[in-house]
Amino acid sequence: PNLLTLILDVTTFTWSHRDLARKAKDKALAAKKKSSAGPATLNDVITSVLALGAAFSCLNRDNVLVVIAATEEEVSVIYPRKGGEGNMGEVVMGGGNSGECGERVDTGLLNDYVRLGVAELVNRAAERAEKRAQAEKQSSLNTEITSNNNAQSTTTRKKGAAVASALSLALCTINRFMVASHAGVSALANTSLFQRKDDEGILALMGGGGGSGSSNQTSQNSKGILAPRALIIQASPDRTSDYNALMNCAFAANKSEIVIDGCFIPTGMKNDEKTSPFLQQMVDQTKGTYLSVPSGAAQVGGALSEVLMSVFLPPPSIRPEMNLPKLHNVDFRARCFETGESIDVAHICNQCLSIFKERPKEVCLTCRAKVRKKSKSGSNATKKIKLK
Repeated sequence: PNLLTLILDVTTFTWSHRDLARKAKDKALAAKKKSSAGPATLNDVITSVLALGAAFSCLNRDNVLVVIAATEEEVSVIYPRKGGEGNMGEVVMGGGNSGECGERVDTGLLNDYVRLGVAELVNRAAERAEKRAQAEKQSSLNTEITSNNNAQSTTTRKKGAAVASALSLALCTINRFMVASHAGVSALANTSLFQRKDDEGILALMGGGGGSGSSNQTSQNSKGILAPRALIIQASPDRTSDYNALMNCAFAANKSEIVIDGCFIPTGMKNDEKTSPFLQQMVDQTKGTYLSVPSGAAQVGGALSEVLMSVFLPPPSIRPEMNLPKLHNVDFRARCFETGESIDVAHICNQCLSIFKERPKEVCLTCRAKVRKKSKSGSNATKKIKLK
């Protein structure tokens, strides 16, 4: 049985850009009497995610699914829904009078809650963007200086999905689930507690007893292992300022034996990103599976559902026997936290270790620590460090 935490990128700017590109392409192809060739829209991705969730629930009756959506400034658990039927408390502690931890995936609630949760997040993001635009417009009427300052703040505002925050929430959710299943003792601290008997549910070890812990991997698989994993479906470019947080999450997941899978959905347009270097590094660190979905027909007409189920549905325990995509050339080059460019020589903040191509003028853009002024003496002078 598996505990799958699925992180979905629902960034409004990204998907609105894709929707416009899709309509333009479809119009051109319709004139030639040809079918759509992508890119995938948000509705296509949600439909594929729902199909993946339904198929995941069919693999094992004890499988548990959690869906987290992320926009530019907000992340939220949209399934199970807080306060609704089959909420997180019932899923963690077990619903009804069954006495077991873990609630089966309800495909009907999954469809309703995921679509409702995404709609609410997108609406709140649109409202924030509208208020921000109105505030900037109002301030621009005051003075020219204020207008220039606002223009600068707009360009430095974070773009892309808050994947780091969503992954942190996913790891906390997994730990909460595991703690509840083992009488308040975190199962992530001891892998022997993952074991269970065949007649027990995925989270039925209320007493915390998990077997001898001395058996080999084969005997553990025969008894059954609660295998927490995370799947990140990303469409936005990487946020360079989130690199440290993402790597910290990857190291924590690796230590807790949590597999992170990554799926990047490119637009196929010339100037857009074709892959996610940060996602590749996290997947490589946790020994997961990474896929950059091919652009074109592979993203429309139900093909995206087939791609997701073929690559990410199999549990990690049987993946070595399958011919799945493998990472051979992971981009480990250092990138500037401000521009995202690959660099060989950089300025490094001594507080948060952020990397910059050009020396920050007053404060570090990541941790806001004050930057010392250049001094003639060697002790206080800043030095560039060559990145190997």
